[in-house]
Amino acid sequence: MATGDSNDILNRVKMLIPHRWFAWGAPLRDAILGGLSDSMAWCYSWIIYTKQQSRIATSTGPFLDLISYDFLGRHLFRKGQTDDQYRARILAVILQERVTRAGMVKAINWLTGGNPKIFEPWNTNDAGAWTGPGPSTYTFKAPNFAWSNTAGSPGVGGWGSTDLPEQAFMTVTRLIYSGIPNVAGLSGTANKGGLGAWVGGGGPPFSNVGHSIEWYGLNLQQVGITNDMIYDTINTTRPTGSIAWTRIQ
Repeated sequence: MATGDSNDILNRVKMLIPHRWFAWGAPLRDAILGGLSDSMAWCYSWIIYTKQQSRIATSTGPFLDLISYDFLGRHLFRKGQTDDQYRARILAVILQERVTRAGMVKAINWLTGGNPKIFEPWNTNDAGAWTGPGPSTYTFKAPNFAWSNTAGSPGVGGWGSTDLPEQAFMTVTRLIYSGIPNVAGLSGTANKGGLGAWVGGGGPPFSNVGHSIEWYGLNLQQVGITNDMIYDTINTTRPTGSIAWTRIQ
C-alpha cells in the first residue's frame, strides 16, 4: 500500500467513520467505498503529476517542451533528446552568459551546431598586427599577426579600423538542416549539380534533372534552424548597443 493509492484512501475514509456505526470489516460498505477510492486514487495521481510538471527540475514529456517555449520561445528544440538532456540544455540557456561576445558565440553554437566567424575592426586580436606572432584568443585560434610570417603560417589577416566602433562582421554557418529536405525549387540548377524541379533540355548534365519535386503549403512543418531564429539569438545575446552585421551560409 502506497500513499494515495486505492487501499490507502479506503483506510483513511474508514478511520473517519464512527466505530459504532459499522464494524471495521463491512463488505458491502467497503465495496462502495472501494469504488469511490479508486476514482480518488486516479485524481490523486494527477495531482502528483501536475505538481511534478510545475518545476523544470522534475517536469517530463510535453510539459518540458512547454516550459522551454514559455521561457525561450522557439529558440530551443528538443531534437530527439531525452528529458534529462533537454532539461540540462534549457537550464544552460536560461542561465547562459549574455550581452558579451563569448555569450553570443555560445548561444549560436547551441542553436546551429557551429561557432560563428567574427571580425571586429576595433579588436586587435581580430585584425592582427604587422608583426608579433604571439598567442591569441581569436575565434580562429590563429596567431595575432596580420599576415603570413616567415615560416608561412597564416595570420589573422583582418584590416582594422577605428571608424567602425561597436560593430562586428559575422559569418554564421548553419550546420543543422533547415527547411523541407530533398525538395527542389521551380528552377533547376543542373549545371551546378543541384536537384532542379523540372526536366532540363540539352545534353548532360541538364537531362538528368527533375526527379525531386513536391508541392507544399503552410500546413507542412519546416523543421530545422531558420534565419529568423539565428537573428533572434544574435539580438538577444549580442553586447548592448553593438551592431552585428551577419551573413548566414
